[in-house]
Amino acid sequence: MDTNELRLLRVFLVLMSERSVSRTAARLQLSQPATSHLLAQLRRLFGDPLLLRSKNTLAATPRALDLETQVRRLVEGGDSLVALSAAFDPATSRRTFLVTAPEYGETMLLPELIRRLRTEAPNVRVEVHAPDPDRAFDQLANGTIDMRIAWLRSPTPTLRSMLLFDDRLVCIADTKHSLIRGELTLEQFLSLPHARTLGTSHATTVRVVNEAVARLGRRLERSFLLQHFATVPAALKGTDIIATLPLRQAREFAARHPLQILEPPLPLPLVRYGVYWHERSHNDPGHRWLRRTIQRSAKEQWGGENGTVTRRAAVRTAAMR
Repeated sequence: MDTNELRLLRVFLVLMSERSVSRTAARLQLSQPATSHLLAQLRRLFGDPLLLRSKNTLAATPRALDLETQVRRLVEGGDSLVALSAAFDPATSRRTFLVTAPEYGETMLLPELIRRLRTEAPNVRVEVHAPDPDRAFDQLANGTIDMRIAWLRSPTPTLRSMLLFDDRLVCIADTKHSLIRGELTLEQFLSLPHARTLGTSHATTVRVVNEAVARLGRRLERSFLLQHFATVPAALKGTDIIATLPLRQAREFAARHPLQILEPPLPLPLVRYGVYWHERSHNDPGHRWLRRTIQRSAKEQWGGENGTVTRRAAVRTAAMR
């Protein structure tokens, strides 16, 4: 298989993931006409329309669906062979890694990681993008992103993972709150307004709080929805609003704002932040180096775990190499 054919197969996988020529073009940093031309080449190569227009998306033909798994296996196999033979020297590499992380994960891990990169790998770049949970597995599988940093309560079984650090959820309120003086009651938690964020930045936190409240047969009715969690401390000042967030972030906020940190009056699960990647990247020397560097950064800053790697589908563990 020549280089052009391998490139076409990569384009095919992105088209199957996006079901859109324009979104595929944006991800591959190509023009729409160039992407349409590549789709035409794929149709000739496989002798099938592959993707047909259907309302606002492209619908895959049965032939395209049959091909997707085979093409992915072929591309991943080629990537693995290249990874095994490719050396990686962080001191001279100019590689760019694409990572997705929510606001909290980026705040907690990236500053220390960037300091390490500037010393150990001055020309390596890490781009952090907002997470897209619905597309995350496909993005990892086709190489659009290299890894995902997240609190995943139910990770995809076939992903590799490494625990970085634990945290726990607490509540915060203004130090001059009209009702709260160092202790938060259950009735206060249920009746007071909550500051919560839109989007994916704290989606898991919002979900676990909703589940805990639902187990009591109640729901939080009064919420202020904000775009960024960094806005929350200022929004609490001089109000009766409260918020729920990880303890480490609460401490960061309390160091700069007049806030009291409070124990939640109902049981909430432990926050377990990890890094997740696809099997296709597991043996890539550069990817392996970045995983180790993220692990060291987490341990240096937060006393992270030892970094056990798991592959849940096979129910086995493997040491980081």
